[in-house]
Amino acid sequence: ARERGLCPPPETLVRPHPDWRNALAPKGAAGPELTLATAGKTDYAILLPETPTTQEEKAAADVALWLDSMTHAAFPILWESGGEGPAKAISVGRTARLAASGLPEAAADLGGEGYGIAVKGDTLFLWGGDTRGPVNAVYALLEEDLGCRWYHRGSVTIPDAPTLTLRPVPRTFAPVLEIRDPFYWDAFDATWSLRNRTNAPSARVPDAWGGRMDYVSGYFVHTYGRLVPPDKYFDEHPEYYSEINGKRVPRQLCVTNPDVVRIAIENVLEALRNEPRAELISVSPNDGTGYCDCERCRALDEAEGSKSASLIQFVNAVADAVKDEFPNVKISTLAYLDTVQPPKTIRPRENVAIRLCTDRHAWSHQFEFVTETQEFQTALRAWADIGATIHIWDYTVNYSHYSIPMPNMPIVTQNMRFLIDHNVRGIMLQGAYQSPGSARGPMRCWVWGKQLWDPKLNTRALIRDFTYGFYGAAAEPMHEYDELCWRTWELEHLSAMRADRTIRYPPTAKFITPEFVETASALFERAEALAGDGETLRRVQLAKLAILYLKAARGPAEYRDYARIIDEFEAIATREHVTHLWEGGGAQVAEKIEYWRGLEAAQTAEMSALEVGDVWQFKPDPDNVGVEQAWFARDVADLDWARVRCDIGQGWESQGFAEYTGYGWYRARFDVPAAMEQAPNLILFFAAVDEDAEVYINGRRAFEHTCESTGLTPDQIWNRPFAFDPREYLKFGEENLIAVRVYNRFAMGGIYKPVHLIRSDKAVKPDYLEDLIRGTE
Repeated sequence: ARERGLCPPPETLVRPHPDWRNALAPKGAAGPELTLATAGKTDYAILLPETPTTQEEKAAADVALWLDSMTHAAFPILWESGGEGPAKAISVGRTARLAASGLPEAAADLGGEGYGIAVKGDTLFLWGGDTRGPVNAVYALLEEDLGCRWYHRGSVTIPDAPTLTLRPVPRTFAPVLEIRDPFYWDAFDATWSLRNRTNAPSARVPDAWGGRMDYVSGYFVHTYGRLVPPDKYFDEHPEYYSEINGKRVPRQLCVTNPDVVRIAIENVLEALRNEPRAELISVSPNDGTGYCDCERCRALDEAEGSKSASLIQFVNAVADAVKDEFPNVKISTLAYLDTVQPPKTIRPRENVAIRLCTDRHAWSHQFEFVTETQEFQTALRAWADIGATIHIWDYTVNYSHYSIPMPNMPIVTQNMRFLIDHNVRGIMLQGAYQSPGSARGPMRCWVWGKQLWDPKLNTRALIRDFTYGFYGAAAEPMHEYDELCWRTWELEHLSAMRADRTIRYPPTAKFITPEFVETASALFERAEALAGDGETLRRVQLAKLAILYLKAARGPAEYRDYARIIDEFEAIATREHVTHLWEGGGAQVAEKIEYWRGLEAAQTAEMSALEVGDVWQFKPDPDNVGVEQAWFARDVADLDWARVRCDIGQGWESQGFAEYTGYGWYRARFDVPAAMEQAPNLILFFAAVDEDAEVYINGRRAFEHTCESTGLTPDQIWNRPFAFDPREYLKFGEENLIAVRVYNRFAMGGIYKPVHLIRSDKAVKPDYLEDLIRGTE
């Protein structure tokens, strides 16, 4: 196989560590012994049906390739043609020999992807369902019985066995989940997906190989804008779109409008006719909230106790319209944000799939089991109780920092098992999907891929299998790093991890202690020293990016060799073609490198920071009367306003105002020392406000940071720091009143990081201030 160029070159291969153990070894009694090769020679042939399917042909080609690679023997592929065929054979697919074998397992219902393995006489039988079943049988044998591995894209770990004797465990297996999607960049490769038995829409396994659960192109999620495009209809028909506070806006659709239903059905049918082999099409709201509150929509949603009522009625109408022409298609929609709970009486049709998102759990309880919080599991049970087909959208990575450690391996599998016990038939584990370079991305994809296939598999055993197989000679310190992450969760998930109740936790999160960083750094140094070859070293350094990113993000005040850390991060990220360090766009690596180097230069500034206050008075302003009524004035009575914090949680969403969007006002009083008046540079610094902010000081409008004033979009402005010189508005040596008018269009909302008044001996860009303030604490 190597001589024919079918295997990766030897320099990309890594031999497993001598202590590697097969975590996938099949359970059950071994079958009869077969000797497939002796001293690089074989008497076996691979036997296909007389008219095989393309999937069976792929399965035969792959088993021939990898047995050739293991044994250095050539396994010929033969087709049945009426005769008995070879005495010693590996029968692939629904051969006549299988039909005549009398094996009771051959009649088992394996669905589309299930497989069977059996031995009778000198024949090894590998067969399966009518999509990827035969291929899954081949890779089950290779992985589970023979210990072959395809841990990562381009990674091949194959035993060298010129003499190959085995006793395969006879078995049949059909996966519970129809969607098995570790939604990371590392898992999108079609060949990796096929070999590791994931079934993910983004891993484009060809139909000739068995295909995958596939969405119609452009109709994966958040499709209202595509179903009824506002640039086509809004000017003439604003009634097709959301009514919010009496005004029509093109945020979402008015799904009780008959014309909207008609247009959506026409577009769905057209899309399905263009791609008739697709199994799924999403009819789902645009991201965020802003659902229609017109009289019809509101009456239906209020009667049914959830905004999902108007959504499900709409989706059911589409499902009814397509079911006869496309009986194998499911209409997928979102239970997300305001639609997470099902309606009281309206039921989704049989050809509807509910894509239930874990936002009500994972966004603020990312290190806890779903059984530890109430809202999500209540929704899950409710959808399960009404018999809905449920597909899960889970969140498994830090979306603001793809490359820092996320020690959640202990919880994801337990959550997965709970989900499956409650009627879930598809799971997507959304991670760092835009680029390589996420923290332990290859390991997470492989482990979760195995558990999506078989949730009974043990997490720690799989992690060990991956680490000792993928890192070879460097495995021991890499395994110690895995254990360090696991112990961090065990020690901190009831304490420090609950202090950072946001999935976008910062690099300074309390559970990522200096001791963690120091220990991890030492382990990676050991692993690099043990690597022994270029490919192993490359794999170790790819994993090391997480610690380098963590150090660089914590800033130069903590590390004397800061410039070297940045250089090393840049070299590895460039070599590995890392493009994304957080969810979003732009030249992120170049931007971050430039920022870190600028931060190193900016740290020479001498500064001190006065925190304006963690606790603010807060009042929603749904009718937008705050400016007219001068809520910014010093003498406004605000003692009856709510008290909220800006140093924890996710803005007002987590401070008692869940689901509120629109205007909100913050007020705080703080003393400004008289000495600050003489500061060469005085800066009022806001680390983050979601989204638009207008700042008033002592009753005067002092600064604006809005989409209109900056040119930024809502998706960009929500986490951008800003600062200005407030000197002319302040009263030095006295108490001052600051008021902030915030406008939020989407979920979250408000001031969610502390505000500081900073004195400095030199001007500093706002981008650097948060890190520099932390260095002064």
